[in-house]
Parts: sequence; C-alpha cells; structure tokens
Amino acid sequence: MKFILPIIALTAAVMAPISATAQNKNDNVSSQNLPQKFWEANLPGGSYMVSLARISSIGMSTYHVKGAVVHEVDIETMGAALTRFYVIEALGENNSSNAASNLISRAKQLGSEAGGKVGVDPDTTVHKDYPLTTHSKTIEFRVIDTDDLGEIYKSISKAWKENKGRKITIK
Repeated sequence: MKFILPIIALTAAVMAPISATAQNKNDNVSSQNLPQKFWEANLPGGSYMVSLARISSIGMSTYHVKGAVVHEVDIETMGAALTRFYVIEALGENNSSNAASNLISRAKQLGSEAGGKVGVDPDTTVHKDYPLTTHSKTIEFRVIDTDDLGEIYKSISKAWKENKGRKITIK
C-alpha cells in the first residue's frame, strides 16, 4: 500500500507533460485553421489594422482641454499600444455667436495657409507638443468632423460585436 501512492504520483508527473503537449498541439492546429478577422481604417493621416481577437475594449467620449473640446474613439488591444481617433473643436466653434465664429474661421484659414506651405493638412495632422503631449505607445489619427468619428465607432463596434472583418475609409 505504501508503494502505490509514490507510483501514482510518478505516473501523474510523467503523463502531465504528454497530456499538455497533446492539448497544445490540438489548440494550435484548430487556431491555425481559423481565419483571422481584422478591422481596417484608411484615413488622410495613415492606415490602421487590428485583429478583432486582440481588441479588449472600445470607447467613444468627449472631453474639454484648454481652449478646445475633444471627441475621441479609443481602441484598446491586448498589445502594448492604444489607438485614438479624434476631432478637436475650438471652444465656441459651434457657437451661434458671429464674433466667435468669425475669429475661429480666420484662425483656421491662417492655419490652413501655413500648413499648405509646408505640405501639412492642419485638420487631419496629429499635433504633439513635446514633451507635454507625448503619448508613448499611442497610435493617433485626427479626423475632420464628428460624423467621421461616429462612422469609425459604428464600424469598429459592429465588426467586434459580429466578429466579422470590416474596412472603413475616411477621406
């Protein structure tokens, strides 16, 4: 009787790695046979693609920063990077005040003229003020209006919920 317990323990120790290896081989085979599903976005500032299986959360929010309102869609993955798609509106941009609207329009016009001289579209180029806005491991895209942002959120959420690859293009 006292020899049975050590024999059972020895048998279990020898069989565990064999069982784990067989299970891993089966898992690898089945996952290799499954097609990868991706969500892809093509935007004026670049392209982005993510495996739907790697997404851990998505969100859409609006917040205030100094002098502006930011509308944002975030995609968090099981990897190291966070992806942000956003629209920046100057405070008062959607205000009915003619004075505020005229000032903002003039500032945008000057920004566009300056950007045109160096080949940059100020409406879709991500702006970072180093070191204040350096976002380590953040992939960022700026879009022109909130309708585009809504379409991005609708596309990624539908793809993730249905587990079907999708592609969206924003011009």
